[in-house]
Amino acid sequence: MKPYALKAGDGWTYRYGIDFTVKAGELRHGRGATLTEYTTRRGEEPPDHTHDTEDELFYVLDGDLTFRCGEQHFHVERGGFVYLPRGIEHGYRIPGDAPVRLLVVSFPVLEPAGGWNGFLADVERDGEVTGVPQP
Repeated sequence: MKPYALKAGDGWTYRYGIDFTVKAGELRHGRGATLTEYTTRRGEEPPDHTHDTEDELFYVLDGDLTFRCGEQHFHVERGGFVYLPRGIEHGYRIPGDAPVRLLVVSFPVLEPAGGWNGFLADVERDGEVTGVPQP
């Protein structure tokens, strides 16, 4: 593993339903934590799901959305933050027509061994690469 820097907008972009720009990945570029930036719209929300091996941190760069984690609901707008611990079913809904841009950090709560088989490992393994950083 070597240090690296990325320019604004750069990263490894994977089409996995929508485009995810990976700044630090689970399998390839990074380890121990992931950092992903993406833009999504109403109608592109993931189904409610549970992560067994990772916690997630969401920071809203633009837009607004409502997260559900277990029985709790959190409406967050630009500059808002949500922490979602592993093992609890969660998801989000986008109430308006404006796109939502998110910065997402995930990290394993179990010791990784070649990736902890989190969501980003699926993106890196199965997503179509549509962009790579410029040298």
